[in-house]
Amino acid sequence: MSIPYIINYLLLITWLLIPFKQAKTSFFLYFLLYAISSAFVLIDQTLQIVHLAYFYLGVGFFLIISLYNFKKIPHYIFFLTGVLIISIILPFILSIEIITVCLVIQHIAIFFIILKRTVLYINEYEKLNLFQFILLLYEITLITRFIVVIGNIKTGILFFYLTAAFGIFIGIFFLFYNELNSPKIPLADKSILQ
Repeated sequence: MSIPYIINYLLLITWLLIPFKQAKTSFFLYFLLYAISSAFVLIDQTLQIVHLAYFYLGVGFFLIISLYNFKKIPHYIFFLTGVLIISIILPFILSIEIITVCLVIQHIAIFFIILKRTVLYINEYEKLNLFQFILLLYEITLITRFIVVIGNIKTGILFFYLTAAFGIFIGIFFLFYNELNSPKIPLADKSILQ
């Protein structure tokens, strides 16, 4: 087995385990969706059922929703059903190139949702939650990975495996820390800035 396959399998297995540590946190569904997608990728690498971009498009919609308390949405079951139907229909309408652009847009939205949470946390506690910061770094790697795919950059394969290896280290962090028990880094006292 080659090194890229080993890196890929380690990445997928790591992300399959993360939801167990993230249970009872506001990011549980987010990591559960990544675990489900990791399981699908493991199966698809063997059976080659569908182009992964089609699958990731639907996962991206649900990742965004998972960062909100969707139970506050009236008739949320109908909303979730609508999102599911849209994520099934769109791959038949859109090309892989357009889907990849959609993936970049989805992950930029996810980045800003997490960034908003991070800024609110910093404002309230005057500390940086390392968990949120690492999660932002992970989203940046996903965004750049998709941009490299769109640009069809020749170094894309190397970059893909480097970010996959980085994803393993990030995943290991999430196996030990969640939003609640993550180290909090105190920020400068406001009086210093005045």
